Amino acid sequence: MNETAGARAPREEIQQRLLELLAEQSRRVPIAVGCLLVVVAFMAGQHLPPWIPALWLVAALAVLLVRWRWLGLLPARTQVPTRERVRTAVLLSFVNGCMHGLMLCAFPVLSDPERSFFTLLILGLSTGAVGTTAGHRRIYLAYILPAAGTLPLWWLFASGTAAAGWTNLSLALLAGLYLWLLVGLADNAWRTFSESVQIRFQDREMAAQLRAALAQANQANQAKTRFLAAASHDLRQPLHTIGLLVAALSLRPIEGRDREVVDLLSQVTVALSEQLDQLLDISKLDAGVVEPDKKIVDLGEMLRMHHAEMRAAIEEQGLRAVLDAPVGVRCWTDPALVLRVLRNLTENAIKFTPQGQVALRLRTADRMAFLSVEDTGRGIPPSEQAMVFEEFYQVDNPERDRAKGLGLGLSIVRRLCKLLGITLEMRSAEGQGTTITLGVPLDSLGALAPAEPQPLRRHGFAGLTVLVIDDERSVRMGMRVLLEELGCRFVEASSIEEATREARAVRPDVVLADMRLRNGESGIAAISSIVAAIGDTPSVLVTGDTAPDRLQEANRAGITLLHKPVSLPLLQAELGRVLGGRDAAP
Repeated sequence: MNETAGARAPREEIQQRLLELLAEQSRRVPIAVGCLLVVVAFMAGQHLPPWIPALWLVAALAVLLVRWRWLGLLPARTQVPTRERVRTAVLLSFVNGCMHGLMLCAFPVLSDPERSFFTLLILGLSTGAVGTTAGHRRIYLAYILPAAGTLPLWWLFASGTAAAGWTNLSLALLAGLYLWLLVGLADNAWRTFSESVQIRFQDREMAAQLRAALAQANQANQAKTRFLAAASHDLRQPLHTIGLLVAALSLRPIEGRDREVVDLLSQVTVALSEQLDQLLDISKLDAGVVEPDKKIVDLGEMLRMHHAEMRAAIEEQGLRAVLDAPVGVRCWTDPALVLRVLRNLTENAIKFTPQGQVALRLRTADRMAFLSVEDTGRGIPPSEQAMVFEEFYQVDNPERDRAKGLGLGLSIVRRLCKLLGITLEMRSAEGQGTTITLGVPLDSLGALAPAEPQPLRRHGFAGLTVLVIDDERSVRMGMRVLLEELGCRFVEASSIEEATREARAVRPDVVLADMRLRNGESGIAAISSIVAAIGDTPSVLVTGDTAPDRLQEANRAGITLLHKPVSLPLLQAELGRVLGGRDAAP
């Protein structure tokens, strides 16, 4: 299909390309043909009154120029039907052929060498016309019949001796046979030209269809992203409130059965939050707001640390934890993101390995380090191996068992590897397990300097004034309960105007603002209004929105962004950070 007004029929397409070819060829032909016509007029002038060949020459050159001008205009005159434009080209070809055929009127007065020259000239022009007309039957015959159709007759009836008569007859037959062959060649040339245009037409059609399919796929992917962002936002709002209330309960002196219930609620909230965080990770990576923090990393030490972290989980499943990680293999990468990749791969291996082992290995070859996670699980069928890195795709989980996750782990792995420039390879066979290998480029960067341990700080928040801006009352109530348990003074607002008014009245120490408010307002605008009213104030955005454009907007604003549900330790740590290390006695 044509991208704008629909595709023309193939016949229309072929004729349009023909007109473009005629226009292009008409720009090249006139000079060479004009020179030959001058030679012909000069030769004829040796035997005829000079005014006759001179008049013919002027007329022939005029036709040549008119034909050049009109053929150059025909392709662009799309308001005229293509069939009419082709008829014009046929007429121009006929007139041109008639002018060239008139030169044969001098045939009786020419000598045999001059006749031979005229013959070669006419046959040469007829041969060249096969290419300049693409062999189009009507246009080609319109030229060749008046230009060369009488040539065999001129030879047949040329005067001469008896021996010359046999020569003339032979030349007449040869000229007729050659013209017949040219008509056959023209037909073949037109067939080839038509097929080439058809192929280009079909290629363009296919390319347009592919572009349309790609656009549909992009639209579907964007719709999926918007749906996930909306679903994640709507789920995070109540979950955030639940988490706040559970965190507030956990701060109270509860014992016995009540403590078990609170701990269980906390575990369920954390598990659901982790699954929603996977949706957030996908959105962050798609939005391009994840910036790798690269540094010198000893891959062997990192793999040992990861093994120590995952060993208990592996052995709880009755599996053997194997480690093969030589130290001293250094590279330049983001250790946190690489560990996230390894964690996802290892957790996936644990889920789908009923017995045997999970092995973490490191080897080097050709300036590359290869980190592999191997398991002895069920393996992945070849038909499904290309799909396991897609979102929400899970092998052998039709019932959508939540214990097996959402099917986002490997999709996140693929995106992170692309972000870090790490190659990803999977080998798997049914019943024989799966090995996923990460290829990390190596750099010789010298010895590693051990990181200095950072002292842990405990922040107290008694007497701290916190302004919470959120358009949902349940979220504000949950924040009130939690912040008051922490000893804070709580102030709430649901709009920019109300937040600015409260900020002027109480001058808060910290502002916690939801990213998306009602009536098209945003937390970013609310924070800007507060800063304009009372000056710089430590601020944090808290949102359940995972849409890529929202994440990019927050990233551009340069304001710390927390995602609902916010855990108690994270909230405490962020409050302490934005206060610049301000400590109060617990």
